[in-house]
Order: sequence, then structure tokens, then C-alpha cells
Amino acid sequence: MKEFMRITLSLKHDKASFLAFSALMHHGFQVKTQVGRSIKNLLCKQFNVAEDYLARRIQTILIDGKPVDDEETATVKDGSTVALSIALGALLGVTLRKGGLLAGFRSTITHQEEGTAHDTRVEGIVTIKLFNQLAHELGPMFLKKGIWLKKDDAEGILKDRFDTLRSFISGVEKDGREIAQEQLAALNWSEAPENVFLKAFS
Repeated sequence: MKEFMRITLSLKHDKASFLAFSALMHHGFQVKTQVGRSIKNLLCKQFNVAEDYLARRIQTILIDGKPVDDEETATVKDGSTVALSIALGALLGVTLRKGGLLAGFRSTITHQEEGTAHDTRVEGIVTIKLFNQLAHELGPMFLKKGIWLKKDDAEGILKDRFDTLRSFISGVEKDGREIAQEQLAALNWSEAPENVFLKAFS
């Protein structure tokens, strides 16, 4: 059995169609990227997030559950989980916000680096989680570049939510060959490889 399945979706609309992927954005997906670099490098250099957007809009960054204060020194490693959010409300938001007033009081939970980020060319897998409005604002960008899913997560979006997606899909490719929408809905996921590469664009 082949190592992975490649699914490409052509979507008729932009914002409305990507709403169907919101739950996936929160749950998390994987990207292949160069690791050993800063979170700023990952987002701005490798995924083309504007530096102004990172500074202004992404107010909470967690790496492996720990809040980040300095995007230029916080290093993303192979296997890391990166969670991104706009400013959260109440005390939790004030506590986790990068560079916030309470940042100095959470030194025991803040993401710490033993050294500095290095300019490496090592490829690794990073899990990305996007919360609140970032799911809609950044999710399409990641989907257009392509994301990696475990087959259970792929089945959850491509089969269990197929009725929601159906009206937005204008074309489907599986492993580089065009297939009908009905064939996508009827895929036997029990026989599918463990990893699925999903790419969606409008």
C-alpha cells in the first residue's frame, strides 16, 4: 500500500467554502516545513504571513502549550505544536498575550529557548492550530499550500462533512487523477493509507 494519499479540491467560492474546514483548523493539521528556525521565520518567510499581520493580529502564540513573547527567538522544532490566536478576553488573554503586562509573572510557563534559532535546511513536521478568526483568515492560505492529515481527520472532513462541501466543490483530484465527487464521498477509508495530503483552492 502506498505511503500517502493526495487529494486536491477545487472550490467554487472563497470565504464560504473554507468555513467547512473551520473545525479542522481548531483541531490541528500538519505542515512540512524547515524546522530549527524561529516562529517568525516559519510564518513570515515560509508561509508568507505579513510581518505587520503577525505583530498586530496574532496576539497569542503557544509552542507546545507554552506562551511565546519573542517571535524571533522562539524556535519551532520537529514535532512541535504551534497554536495561534487573536487577543483573548479576560484574565487568560492578558496572561497569555505576547509581551503583555503579565508576561513577566509567568516565567515558569513561558516558552524558553536553550539557544537561538538556527538557519537550517532540515525539514520536519509541525502541527498548526488556528483559533477564532485566524481559522478563517489564515486557514485558506495553509490549505492552498497543502496540509497533512491522519486518515481519520481526512475522513471527518471529506466524508462526514461531504454534504456541506458538495455545493462548493468544482473539481476533485485523487493522486493526480480527476475523479467525480461521488467517488470522493465513496472512498473506502478503512483501506486508505495512514497519511493524506490535502490541498484546496478556489
